Amino acid sequence: MTLALRATLACCLTAGTLVAGGPPAHAVDQDCSGIRADNPDPTTAERTGSPVQLMQIAQAQRIVPESTTPEERVVVAVLDSGVAGTDLIDVGGRSPRFSKSEEAEPLEMQGTAVAGLIAAKGDEDRPVGIAPDAVIYDVRIYDRLTPDDPATESGPDAAALLEGLRHVATQKKGVIDVVNVSVAVRHSAELDDELDAVLTDLAKKDVVVVAATGDRPEEADQLYAEFGYNGEEPPHGEDARRVVWPASDPRVLAVNASATVLVDDDVVPGDAADTVLRSSATDVAAPTADAVSVGMDGKSTCVLPEVSTAWAAAEVSGVVALLRAYYPNESAEQIVDRVKRTATGSPRSATTLTGHGVVQPVEALERPLPGLGDGPGTRIVDEGNERAEAPKPKADVLASTKRNAVWWGLLAGGALVVAVLLRPVLTRRLG
Repeated sequence: MTLALRATLACCLTAGTLVAGGPPAHAVDQDCSGIRADNPDPTTAERTGSPVQLMQIAQAQRIVPESTTPEERVVVAVLDSGVAGTDLIDVGGRSPRFSKSEEAEPLEMQGTAVAGLIAAKGDEDRPVGIAPDAVIYDVRIYDRLTPDDPATESGPDAAALLEGLRHVATQKKGVIDVVNVSVAVRHSAELDDELDAVLTDLAKKDVVVVAATGDRPEEADQLYAEFGYNGEEPPHGEDARRVVWPASDPRVLAVNASATVLVDDDVVPGDAADTVLRSSATDVAAPTADAVSVGMDGKSTCVLPEVSTAWAAAEVSGVVALLRAYYPNESAEQIVDRVKRTATGSPRSATTLTGHGVVQPVEALERPLPGLGDGPGTRIVDEGNERAEAPKPKADVLASTKRNAVWWGLLAGGALVVAVLLRPVLTRRLG
């Protein structure tokens, strides 16, 4: 399906209901990885996802009004393993497949989970997706080759990802607003020029590209040779930027994962260093443990317990979708600035694990970030982090008079001292 016009994409979308054909049979916190497409017993997660609570997503959603026309809805292209058929997510279109799988429906769960984190429907006080008003455009770039064996998964590579990005870049400007890439592939030097060209095209079309910086690979993963350490401490100075694409590109909003989680209403910090890759490309981070998304049956909501940059990139794509809906006149570059400048860290420096800090959606939506000029959509600048300076003293209009008074006082005092000293001498002479 080619996206010719945004209205064409959105006109046939359903509003989405909690579950097609009625509510789930019962509530239980089931792991998303255990839900098959033919699951006969749909369930709904009992809990509210930890990340949406930590990031105050319910409050952020109340700030952004629902779109009133199809043309206003933000479109997020999800380049992943494919999105299962579901009424919980508005999937407005599907691209040609760029994976090796010949199955009509996706077999691997990640693409559906990613789309759910971005845009799944939820209740007003119990969000599931961060931007439920957004439209997902499904671009399948990899998948399992057989239904029952995860080992046969045909993982993504730079060539397949390039084809998916190139397809998105062929759309007219204004059709796609955000691209989510929750996969981390090895950079290919042979494709350098083509990779650079497709990201240049997306930048010219004002698209925000969000990408994962990469999880710690397991032995079967393509990045294991560079970054697999069998549970040992990663080497000092590890930096995945030179290897992992497309997060390595400066035109991409690169997202790492934070291990902070909410347990019984208590914020429990964690260390993600053994779970994710350190990367100097990291712009921001997002918490992911115990997130809630959509299962492969398309009817269940379920739990994603892992700390993963794949889930973090999806969450930040949802935040970007909210911002693009709320600030339609701001450019992709301005939206990215909002995300980075309102994160919990420093806007002037970044770390390899959290970049400029953990994203703060409410701050990004509400914090005044003045523009250079009076018109809407001008480039935002950060006025809250300028170096503090001592106040300048006010001009003293009596300074000259005061200085003269001091000098006259000194002269008069000196004359008096001289007179006192000379009085005995003059008295004797006159006597």
